[in-house]
Order: sequence, then C-alpha cells, then structure tokens
Amino acid sequence: MELIRKKAQELGLDVIAVTHAEPFPEAYHQLTQLQESNLYPEFAEQDLELRINPKHLLPTVKSLISVALGYETVRPKIQPLSGTLARYAWGEDYHHVFPALLNQLALWLQEKFQVQEYKIAVDTSPLIDRAIALRAGLGWLGKNCCVFAPNLGSWIFLGTILIDQELPTTNPEPLQSKCPADCNRCIQACPTGALFAPYQINPQICISYLTQMKGIIPRHLRNKIGRKLWGCDICQQVCPENQKTISPNHDFFQPIEGTSILVIPLLNISNREFKKRFGKTALAWRGRGIIQRNAAIVAGNLKTTEAIDELAKSVLDPKPMVRATAVWALQEIGTAKAQAILDQVSKTEQDPTVLAELV
Repeated sequence: MELIRKKAQELGLDVIAVTHAEPFPEAYHQLTQLQESNLYPEFAEQDLELRINPKHLLPTVKSLISVALGYETVRPKIQPLSGTLARYAWGEDYHHVFPALLNQLALWLQEKFQVQEYKIAVDTSPLIDRAIALRAGLGWLGKNCCVFAPNLGSWIFLGTILIDQELPTTNPEPLQSKCPADCNRCIQACPTGALFAPYQINPQICISYLTQMKGIIPRHLRNKIGRKLWGCDICQQVCPENQKTISPNHDFFQPIEGTSILVIPLLNISNREFKKRFGKTALAWRGRGIIQRNAAIVAGNLKTTEAIDELAKSVLDPKPMVRATAVWALQEIGTAKAQAILDQVSKTEQDPTVLAELV
C-alpha cells in the first residue's frame, strides 16, 4: 500500500485509501429516506441500485481505491460590486483534471499489480464517492455533510478507482467524526437552513444547488443567496477544523478569474466571452444563461444602481429566466429609473413567468 501511496503523491494526488467492493446497504437506506422525503437531489442517478453496488459499474471489481485531491489555494478576496464563486470553481474544471490523474495511477496499477480492468469514477458516475471514502477511512464526516481528510479539511474533491485485483484495506473501521458535540457553527451559518440538523441536509434549498438549478430560483430564497454567483462555501468557511488545513496549492486549481467576479459585465455576457472567461472552469457546463440569472440576483441583493443600464438590456433578453430575474433585481434596486424600466416591461412583456415578477 505504501508503494501505491507514494506513486499517488508523485502524481499530485493528496490522500488515498482502499476498501472492499461490496455494496453499501446503509447508503441505500439513507437514499431511500431522501426519496421518500422529497429531498433527493435532482442531479443524482435515480436508480439507487446503481448508486450502491460497484459491480454495476465494473462487474469484475474487487477493490475500491478512494482518492482525495485538495483544491484549497489562496484566501478569498471580495472586491466591490462583485459576486463570489465557490472555491472549487476558481481553477480548472476538476472533471477534467482529476480523472486524468486517476487514469495515470490506474495505468501504473496495471503495470505493477496485474490489474486488467478498471474504471474511474469522479462525481459523474452513479457511485457515491463520499460513502466509499468514509468506508475506506480516507476521512471522516462533518456535520456540514462534507468529508474531511487529514490536513486538507473538507476542501477536497473525491474520486474512486475500481480495480479487478484485491488490495489490503487501509482502515477496518470508519473514522469517527471530529465535530465537537457542542459545535453547530455550520448549521447556524447556513443562510437557507439547508443544513437543518447535524449530518443532514436538504439539497433542494442549498445555495450550491440553487445557483446551478435550471429555471427561476424561488423568490423567497433569492435574498439569502447574497452575492454568491456560483456555489457556496459558508458551511466550510466557518468550520474550526478548516482553519487548521495545509493548502496543497495545486497549479491547476489557482484562480483563473480571481476569487470574486464583477457582476455588471456578466448581466449580458456573450456566449463567446463566457466561453473565453469560464470555459475551463467547473461552472461552464451550465451555460451563460444561469450566470446571467445569478448575476442579476447578486445585483439585486447589492442594490447597485450602477447595474440599472445593463438590467434594462437584460429585460429584453430572449430567455424568460433572465428577463424575470432582471425584473426582480430592478425591483430590489427600487429607484425611479428602475421603476420606469419596469413600467415599460409591464406594457410589452407577454411571458407569464416574467409578468409574475411584477408585483
């Protein structure tokens, strides 16, 4: 195992652990409860059997290698009239970086450990990388529902290599949580109440989900988003354990656009400019419309009058989602100039989702 760990570190992978490839019945129970409570994530695989049994991904699998890649780099700085990105989206898209590193390790395993078949799983596979990491003893579960790895805290991406050879498991028992019984900072700090109890989350009102979802963000949650353009780090930022971390400072996760982004230029950003600025990051997959919508929410929450001229263009955008959110932002700003634009919208707009915002 030490040989594998050394090779992983040579490749830039931070922590690895190994567990057997049996199913995860406890995860099946938890996922069933989420479905029954209507709390199951929209983005997740709906067939629970695919999520809890590694053999559906690789029938010959015998071992699961859980890998953590730390993404902490610099401390965030917020500039005026800007929105924030979750740290994981600052640098290159981990969906490209991480699998490539795992594939290098897997090819080495084929050479050194007679591995014939393998599969790489990073976020986009049905498997629950968090459950695999916890059973392997890679880290422990925090009350904010994140996995914490030694020295890295919860600022980590998780991935898995499934192989057809049996390796010794690294930890016979899962690690106990280090969250003190009397510490609930993450729960208390969560703006929407998505963290409603220790180790429990309602993903449907988590700001990370809200800023990625399609369509109109519910009105009663928009102010709670604050200045978050994409994702949310609050429950990680307030955690005392995350104050003790050592930043791996990987080059590929260094901020491409900075740690906060000026909002006004995003309100009517072109496809070409969006791809140029964000095409390599983890937020690119949702497209510019989502960022336009989120930028309008941030502009409304900041009540920045400097955004009015661009919002006047946004209310003419082809996408009803963008127009509706721009209307809301103008209402939040609330000046006479903003109201004049809204009066014009009320005379010309025909889409019911946009008209519903004119209250």
